[in-house]
Amino acid sequence: MLMGFAVALTLVLLGIFLLKKQHEKIIERTLKIVSLVFATIFVVRYMSGGEAIKSAFALNTTLLSPAMTAVVLILVWLVYTSNVLLTIFPFFKIKAVSNLVKYFSTAVSLLNFFLLYWHIIGICGAEAVTSFDFRALLMGLEAGISLAYSSYILFSEGFRMTKKETLLMFLTIPFMMIAAMPSYLPQALFGHGNPNLEVDGLSQTHRIFLYFGFIIPLCIYFVFRKKDYAVRHFTLLYISLASLLVYTAVFRFDSFINPLHWPLHLCNTAMYIIPLCLIFKWEKLFYFTYFINVLGAFLAMLMPNMVDNILATDTMHFWLNHYCAFFMPILIVALKIYPRPRFRQFIYSMVGFVIYFFLILIINASNYGSVDYFFTNSDFIAEKLGKWAEDLRLVTWEFNIGSLNFVFHPVYQILFFLVYAVAALGMWFLYELMYTFEDQMIDMHERKRKIKLDELALKIDKGVIMSDIEKVDLKLEHFSKKYSSSKVFAVEDANLEVHGGEIFGFLGPNGAGKSTIIKSIVGIQTITEGKIEVCGYDVEKQSVECKKLIGFVPDHYALYEKLTGREYINYIADLYEVSKEDRDRRIEKYVTLFNLEKAFDNQMKTYSHGMKQKIAIISALVHDPKVWILDEPLTGLDPNSIFEVKECMKSHALEGNIVFFSSHIIDVVERICDRIAIIKGGKLQCVKTLEEIEKSGKTLEEFYLSVIGQEEAK
Repeated sequence: MLMGFAVALTLVLLGIFLLKKQHEKIIERTLKIVSLVFATIFVVRYMSGGEAIKSAFALNTTLLSPAMTAVVLILVWLVYTSNVLLTIFPFFKIKAVSNLVKYFSTAVSLLNFFLLYWHIIGICGAEAVTSFDFRALLMGLEAGISLAYSSYILFSEGFRMTKKETLLMFLTIPFMMIAAMPSYLPQALFGHGNPNLEVDGLSQTHRIFLYFGFIIPLCIYFVFRKKDYAVRHFTLLYISLASLLVYTAVFRFDSFINPLHWPLHLCNTAMYIIPLCLIFKWEKLFYFTYFINVLGAFLAMLMPNMVDNILATDTMHFWLNHYCAFFMPILIVALKIYPRPRFRQFIYSMVGFVIYFFLILIINASNYGSVDYFFTNSDFIAEKLGKWAEDLRLVTWEFNIGSLNFVFHPVYQILFFLVYAVAALGMWFLYELMYTFEDQMIDMHERKRKIKLDELALKIDKGVIMSDIEKVDLKLEHFSKKYSSSKVFAVEDANLEVHGGEIFGFLGPNGAGKSTIIKSIVGIQTITEGKIEVCGYDVEKQSVECKKLIGFVPDHYALYEKLTGREYINYIADLYEVSKEDRDRRIEKYVTLFNLEKAFDNQMKTYSHGMKQKIAIISALVHDPKVWILDEPLTGLDPNSIFEVKECMKSHALEGNIVFFSSHIIDVVERICDRIAIIKGGKLQCVKTLEEIEKSGKTLEEFYLSVIGQEEAK
């Protein structure tokens, strides 16, 4: 055991030392590999046998003293929580999860290190510390890797954490532990408590357990519905894997030797399907559990096939299984990990159900062993329906194939299938009602929110907003955007900060993500993950304030061409509530700069492309925005017009404002920009000052080609 611990710790520490000198992507891949190796060791150890300490009852066991029994039980619980966290951590870039690994997992790993001797006794038995035991060796490896792994994250990312992050971590840990609580823990710690509290027959205790089946998912939904996709995905994956870990306490490797011991009961299958679908995006399999397992779990919760004390291991195991089978598929759709199903997904689920039902009928009917998957081979359901159902079971069909005798109850079983299929169809209509209700609530909330924002916008004077601005800046923090029709991110994890007084150039090939970022900044598109701030205002939460501070010139503008240039600019000035004095002064300034005096009072349909582009620029500047954003503003302009636009950019930046523009004309970017960013394939490749590029001995064009790859640039 100690040898295993030492070997694991040495190898991982050596790997960590080498990792410090490697590229970030290599580090990410290596951490994922370490995580998968660690998970494999843990799963093999866990599935190879049960926990000796699970036989404890109210802390009474022959293994350890009552006090040490309590310590080891809590340690087992902590280790399970930490191990699931360490397994999935490197696949998600979430700061809160990183903090949990740094502090919680490191603390648990240290505790496990000092208590490993007693931990091994609690899991493998007393003889495991006096003679060779394979599982004890694996526990040593597991402990060594977890300590080295979590310590590396702690030291590589630093100890610093804000008060808000600390509070979030301490609030999160108890809920994570609930999901990973061993089903035998309450009985091992407290015994049965009140022996009269049984969960059956819609008693008060039974009803309380049923209520929790609805309260828990509602709480999870309202806490996480507005979180980033990665946070929602991580949360559901953690719950499903932690629950599966606890559930498999009764299905270890030896259970799979005999097919008749496999977890083929309908609700049992959900425990395996849900995490698989969260990892691999198996859509058709997911909708099977969404329509079929949810219904089965709900019926099982109403009619539990076990009666035991409230704290008994079997009670805990039964309700953990059916809670997850019932509400996890619903949460996965409600939190938008999988889209709302269409009718064809329901058809897929019914095809899967036909296959499942036929399979379990064959297994149940044979005399190979005594099983009753889905209760089609017993009167468990029939007796609850009455004598008529029990009489239907008396109609049998029996035959032999070789030494196997098969007994079917065809009328009862066909009716069983049809009733369940109709009930599943009823689930479809119930889901549709739920979706309609949710849409109405969201629509009502959005309308109220917009009314409040509009009222606020009417009350807030532009000067008041400007006076509140402490710093002119534009920030992207872990911004990601994925379009609903795509499985990949158009932009992923972009971080950028632009300051007042800067002219900032945004470069990249077509389709790299430039326009996606710009449209998200100005509020045309929603944000999938992360945050964008304009002068301290959140683009998503304070859209009115942000739009008052932004002037936007799109790559494909649309003007009301029956209006004159003057009428159009005055119309835009009215929208921004610009005073007559300010607008007249600015209009005169920009009309003179762009040489539009003669045409300004003509209809814009008579304008050339360049003149229309200038009108679009004036309309973006008439309210004197702090952040001026231009998407390919120089395309199609003649040299004289390009010069005028450049002068306008310089003038606006000199007043302490931000000028942020994308362009393919690298010479212009090189002449006027203070800094540039290059994006490729949806990921920011670099942010550099022009001075830094010049010192590298390359022109901006050469540097740009070296970053994106010359072939792609061509």
